[in-house]
Amino acid sequence: MFGFPAPVAQWDDLLRGVHNAAALRIVGHPEGWATPVLCVTGPAKCGLSFLAEAWANRFGGVSLTAAELAKAGRRGLDALAGRHVAVDDADIAAGKHDEALLSLINLVAGGGGRLLLTAHRPASQWRTGSADLKSRLNALPVGEIGQPDDAVVRARLEIAAARHFLRLGPETLNYLVPRLELAYDAVENFMDRLSEAVSDNDRAPSLPLARRVLEQMGEAADEDEAEG
Repeated sequence: MFGFPAPVAQWDDLLRGVHNAAALRIVGHPEGWATPVLCVTGPAKCGLSFLAEAWANRFGGVSLTAAELAKAGRRGLDALAGRHVAVDDADIAAGKHDEALLSLINLVAGGGGRLLLTAHRPASQWRTGSADLKSRLNALPVGEIGQPDDAVVRARLEIAAARHFLRLGPETLNYLVPRLELAYDAVENFMDRLSEAVSDNDRAPSLPLARRVLEQMGEAADEDEAEG
């Protein structure tokens, strides 16, 4: 089955709110960073990958995953010297590809570039076998994306629905927002389950269907808690 290509991440498409306002103020002005390297953290599914790509696109830079960094090789790393580079899941890079990450830090900083590292944990908590890299990580400034409020949950529901080629009506959104956990992964989990229910029932995502999916999620959570 053929899928549609993912849209290119753009800075103006970032969802903004109280949850990320402070982080975006810092990330959006790399010329004002206290050091050439900045770490941004946030909970699961909060959009760190999108942020890394959007930032790199805004400044004509390069966005890499930890795996891509590992495959870059010396020549690939040299080509990034002095550029704006983002590394997503940078904690994985620190643990598995510490030499590559340390080299990238030195090359970007030495050439006057900027390096954005994203991960779900602060850099000071990353595991690495390199004492030099560990020292660098411990000194990094950190921006943090917080958990969503009701307004962000509503917006993320609409975004996730569109990604599944669904549309949630105002009545359904008004029902869901105060009942869903204020967490990005809760929104994504719900939309995945709702999309499956839409396919299984061959019907639009109505309020009764959304209510049923949410109730089933609650029942499953209760069972897990009882078993635990």
